[in-house]
Amino acid sequence: MTPLRNIRNPHVKIRQGAASVPILRGVSLSLAPGEVLGLVGESSAGKTMIGKATLGILPPQAVITDGEIFFDGENITHISVKARRRLLGTDIAMIPQDPMTSLNPVFTVGEQISETLRRHQGLTRRQAQAEAVQMLNAVQIPLPQRRVADYPHQLSGGMRQRVMIAMALACRPKILIADEPTTALDVTVQAQIFDLMQALRMETEAAIILITHDMGSVAEMAERVVVMYAGRK
Repeated sequence: MTPLRNIRNPHVKIRQGAASVPILRGVSLSLAPGEVLGLVGESSAGKTMIGKATLGILPPQAVITDGEIFFDGENITHISVKARRRLLGTDIAMIPQDPMTSLNPVFTVGEQISETLRRHQGLTRRQAQAEAVQMLNAVQIPLPQRRVADYPHQLSGGMRQRVMIAMALACRPKILIADEPTTALDVTVQAQIFDLMQALRMETEAAIILITHDMGSVAEMAERVVVMYAGRK
């Protein structure tokens, strides 16, 4: 089976003045359609940086100095901003680690989910709003018809986490990068979120990269595991 995503020996460094500090030291990975890959390791091992390198959202001071990243046979290591925007949300989506800072505080959660659907799926405003309610319901947010009009500061940390999951799943991406997706959730909701991710995988053959410290989550979800340490696997 042709890999959906293929990472070939990428090296990422962070510039600090005249010096640079390596944070990824050549981690080659492949990901097949429908596969769940667990990415584990201690803090600062480079797990999140692999996801950000794939999405092209590295910090301003970080740079890919070597290696290549392929998606569906296309080299996306240095594609244009416009081309990358077409990929993000539709083909590749990420559930970020920190929902507290990932949502825009001046827009309602419904507007933020709807914007994703309108931009990438071509839905009308009314269709996107209705789909946003459905997605909030799917991630087990109570009273989704009312919560869709709430601003991020009106939601708990766990609810904001679920909103980010709803946004990531809304466009049925081919690759879902889930970075500690259930950190702020209780065990019951965590199980429901994993069921939702598995349903997406069965429906669309989406591949999932599960970045986590929780070996229980890895045991439940992952078919293959990569252990990282100090930017290497």
